[in-house]
Amino acid sequence: MYFSELDWKLKGFERADQANKKYNAILIDKKTKKERRVPFGDSRFEQYKDSTGLGLYSKQDHGDKKRRALYHLRHMKDIKPLHYSPGYFSMRYLW
Repeated sequence: MYFSELDWKLKGFERADQANKKYNAILIDKKTKKERRVPFGDSRFEQYKDSTGLGLYSKQDHGDKKRRALYHLRHMKDIKPLHYSPGYFSMRYLW
């Protein structure tokens, strides 16, 4: 699920209500003002650093730069330029 940055604006984050997800990114359609939620992050696993501003999962920060580099290598294929996706939010705000 990809959302174009040209059509959608990031409003913020909230705790996810979906099982095993950490956060929802709240997107707003620039034309219709309709909100959409994109769940991201698995609550069962650690992350490099929680930088969403909410800090609900900061105790799961590991700070290991080698693990971070390996995560980036594995997931770079999931990121598309100018598109919001669960992978984008995980990479940008958790890793």
